[in-house]
Amino acid sequence: MQVFKAYFKVMRGSAISLAISLSVFMGLAVLFSFIAPKTAISSFEPTKIPVAVINRDGDAELAQGLVDYLAGTGRLVSYPDDEERLQDALFYRKVEYIAIIPSGFSDAFMSGEDCAIRKVIVPDSTSSYYVDMNIDRFLNTVRLHRLHSGEEDEARLVAAAMADLTVDTPVTMRSSGSTNSGYRQPYSYYYAYCAYALLAMIMTGVSSIMIAFNEKDLYMRNLCAPLPKRSMRLQLAAGHGVFALGCWGILVLGSLILHGKSLLSSGLTGLYALNTLAFAVVCAGIGFLVGSSVKSYGAQAGAMNVIALGMSFLGGVFVPQSIMSKQVLAVAKFLPSYWFIRANDAIGGLSRFTGDILRPIYGSILIQLGFAIAIFSVTLLLSKERRVSYL
Repeated sequence: MQVFKAYFKVMRGSAISLAISLSVFMGLAVLFSFIAPKTAISSFEPTKIPVAVINRDGDAELAQGLVDYLAGTGRLVSYPDDEERLQDALFYRKVEYIAIIPSGFSDAFMSGEDCAIRKVIVPDSTSSYYVDMNIDRFLNTVRLHRLHSGEEDEARLVAAAMADLTVDTPVTMRSSGSTNSGYRQPYSYYYAYCAYALLAMIMTGVSSIMIAFNEKDLYMRNLCAPLPKRSMRLQLAAGHGVFALGCWGILVLGSLILHGKSLLSSGLTGLYALNTLAFAVVCAGIGFLVGSSVKSYGAQAGAMNVIALGMSFLGGVFVPQSIMSKQVLAVAKFLPSYWFIRANDAIGGLSRFTGDILRPIYGSILIQLGFAIAIFSVTLLLSKERRVSYL
């Protein structure tokens, strides 16, 4: 087992790089654990826009009723009728909508004359449409009651309109069998970022070993050694396997330390671990390919950064696949990180375990293993060509 022992002696030289990658990942994992939402969205609540209402119509019943209605449908912010202060409030986004009820508005409205509520809004604000709809809804309801009931008393018209508009419609949030209403648990984020951590750690370790063992003088000396070449390759493969399993085990253990209770109670630990293990095999293959292709540690660092960051961004590790364009996703499908994240997202959305729901997850895992086999095959072919060129 001389080669196997030498494997981990050489690995010590990459200990600092591996520790940095692990530290960065664990820091991100802890950070996202704190900022991730703690509970799923189980009820609907309308958005309340900060609104300032300047009532220049005095104590008119209609104007006061409109103010009360806006206070119930939005978040009413009290401001004096001061143009400079209102502009500051709008600039600093303390309010997003300023409604100004002009003097004589109620009398003009009851007389059927043309009248309007003045508004000042944040430029290009979409929330202003929501407030516009509320104002129109209140005034149109009052107008309908006045036309069809013949009532002329403002107080009674406002009361009737408020009675109609305060009727609530119950909203029930439901999720399908394989989704969770877009909500992701903190451990789902953790395992998503495992893709970058595994790429950085395993690629660094495996490629460093391969660069050391592929150095021309050492490679030629090993060819002359009495140790059978088959045994040497098997010992190197065993070293790669143990190292990849070690990195995988550290990350899985980290998930149990950070999210043990919620993760174990979800029943998803096995699926997350299996998906991550498949990707660890892919990372070992990529590290094997990089270490067999580059000849210096400088080139190794460049290749590692490009591959790890490129696959993470395109595959959906840092940017969710749900917001990526179809063109980017079409390219990303040729990367194993895409299938890792696809399986990870599907696992995080599971609410029941049936064959139809689990089949796409196992399919994504098998595709990752297919990538690993293809990468190892290409690397072995390149290794054979190198041996011929050295000879």
